[in-house]
Amino acid sequence: MWLVGLPVGPHFAPAIIAVALFRILGAGLWGQWLEASSQLARPFGYFGGLIGGRAGVVVVQLWRDEGWYFAGAFAVAALVSQAGGRLRCLVQGCCPGRPAEAGLGIRYHHPISRVCKLAKLDGGPVHPTPLSSIVGNLVILGLLARLWIGHADRAFVMGTDLILSTCARFREQGYRGEPQTARWAGLPIYPWLAIGGLFAGLALTTLPAPPPPP
Repeated sequence: MWLVGLPVGPHFAPAIIAVALFRILGAGLWGQWLEASSQLARPFGYFGGLIGGRAGVVVVQLWRDEGWYFAGAFAVAALVSQAGGRLRCLVQGCCPGRPAEAGLGIRYHHPISRVCKLAKLDGGPVHPTPLSSIVGNLVILGLLARLWIGHADRAFVMGTDLILSTCARFREQGYRGEPQTARWAGLPIYPWLAIGGLFAGLALTTLPAPPPPP
């Protein structure tokens, strides 16, 4: 919330708080409903936060006619906050990767780590997929920050964020090895969500949006 407020100013504080609450609610519902969180020691789900945040932007747009003004700031700030959250994933063994070669993998030994408890890959090298996510986020952050500094309209910033982040997630998913993830037509559910996010991002870049605030 602080990162969002920096570029847009205190006038937008009520809208920022509203969208943050929508993000938390969406992530919590997603984590409990889709991810069976009681088994995973994790209360929230990433895509739920993404969907909840977008819903919050729509509500704020209808409520205060300010959704576009700070939606781009949320897109930029979310990359930083998610990268920080992925450090927890890396330590705890959340979102584990598939088995990897010894020189490319990371090993987990704690019995309540998801790698050990669900994937049954105790002590074996697995792909450090959270690290891949962190690197991807930092690259996308640099590109979006450049768009923001260049006064790109906020619909384009949001759309570009969705395009790049969902492409990164699709690639990352190829190295993930979570046995509990639901599958459809031969793929885990998350690549399908990434494809949907890609097309949503393409659509967002075409929408008219007001010029960025001073």
